[in-house]
Amino acid sequence: MREEILSGVAANPGAPVDVLLRLLAVEAQACWDVLCIERDLPVEVVDAVLSHPDRAVRRRISRNHHLAPAQRARLIDDPDPMTPATLIYEPGQWPTGTVPRPLPDDVVRRLLATSFPLLSAAELLSELAFTHFGRQTCEIAATHPLPGIRALACGYRGAVSDERWLALQRDPDPQVRAAAEAANARDDAPAIEPAGMPPRGGRDHWLVLQCRRLSRTVLDQLVTGTDPVDLRFLARNPYLPPDVVEQLLSDPDASVRGATAGRADLAPDQLLRLAADVEEAVRIAVSVHPGLSESQRAAIVVGHWPDEHFNRHRPGLPPELTVGIAHAYSVNPLLRRRAASDPRLPQAVADRLAEDPDAGVRVRLALCHPAPPPALLLRSYLEYDGPDRLHLTTRPGFPVAGLARFAGDPDPALRLLALLDPEVPAAVVDGLLADPARPVWTAAARHPRLPTDRLRDLLGTERARHAAANPALDAATLHGLLDAARIPATPRQARSGP
Repeated sequence: MREEILSGVAANPGAPVDVLLRLLAVEAQACWDVLCIERDLPVEVVDAVLSHPDRAVRRRISRNHHLAPAQRARLIDDPDPMTPATLIYEPGQWPTGTVPRPLPDDVVRRLLATSFPLLSAAELLSELAFTHFGRQTCEIAATHPLPGIRALACGYRGAVSDERWLALQRDPDPQVRAAAEAANARDDAPAIEPAGMPPRGGRDHWLVLQCRRLSRTVLDQLVTGTDPVDLRFLARNPYLPPDVVEQLLSDPDASVRGATAGRADLAPDQLLRLAADVEEAVRIAVSVHPGLSESQRAAIVVGHWPDEHFNRHRPGLPPELTVGIAHAYSVNPLLRRRAASDPRLPQAVADRLAEDPDAGVRVRLALCHPAPPPALLLRSYLEYDGPDRLHLTTRPGFPVAGLARFAGDPDPALRLLALLDPEVPAAVVDGLLADPARPVWTAAARHPRLPTDRLRDLLGTERARHAAANPALDAATLHGLLDAARIPATPRQARSGP
């Protein structure tokens, strides 16, 4: 019960600064995840966390998606030699619906120049390239003042612009030029023979199938085999001869044909064959290929566009805005969904997509555009039941007036809406405390309109955590909860490392 109450107080959006600061005491460490990772924090508390003597506290805040990039960037100066490395794992485990924001370029440059125990510069760049807006990071590495970092950037030829690649090949430092030459030479490297293939199933095996030139013997062994996983990876390989591509397009496994449909080198007749494939999944895969005209896309027969495309993928380097605008006018709903995911879309284009007949387009626009129409937000919530659904209610302009009408709806997701209404009667909130759906009664316990006597009664029950998170609790009550949990008024902060 003590830990539950501490976690509730830590999550309480109305908790004043002096209450939150008490939770940084070592006696309150059970709630540090909630306090440092899960919630937005006042500036004074952010400062206290970043200067906390326990590195475990400081490292936690690197995973807080509420922090502005400039605040997170302060960890670059942390006295613990490994704490700055926590910045490279930026968006990996953030909540669904969160838009990752890149660290400032100068911080990325400093990270690349930092020596970490047990983490080489090459490993650091690899992690940053895969977790922190890869192309942006590789461009930064390619212009880094340290030649050793620029040399490492040569290993990411496909992630830097043609202009930057030309500059690396002409770099004044011989180490960088040699790395660029070696990268160019890899394109002309001898094809890998069977004896040179890495053990099957490991990461190197999949990378070789996708990225390296393979001998005819290896290719024949793969395409005559029966493993569709190998062939799906092989389908992405840019060095495949045309006859192997043709074999993959004729493979009996639809997943192999679908993977091959993404190749940029497909001929017009191959695209048309895929567009008429017997499997709908293959037709869907090829429907977004840039080699098709809009009339050819329109001719592709699809009974049901996949719902998984509703979900918003974490952004990397976005395409040119002109491409996104063109996609917004495509007959293909998957391309329109891509367009709707771009927050840079002009308002006129966004307004058009807000009325799109495809629910996936509307939901993506509601999730991603900085100014989605309020009516679209509510409509999307009512129509969509995917993992981003609750995030829709946090978007700017979500219409909350009148939502109390959903309090008696048979759908718990709609009953939850009633608690967003600023005019929801206290009796309705009280009644929803007995709701059988956990998300509903949890929200009711945290609602500021919950009658005071009911709220205080909850603090002594198994629902104490949610009651302690209720913003209607005043500072004196919150301090009293911490006193009862024996949290010192002047926090004693244990030190566990520099």
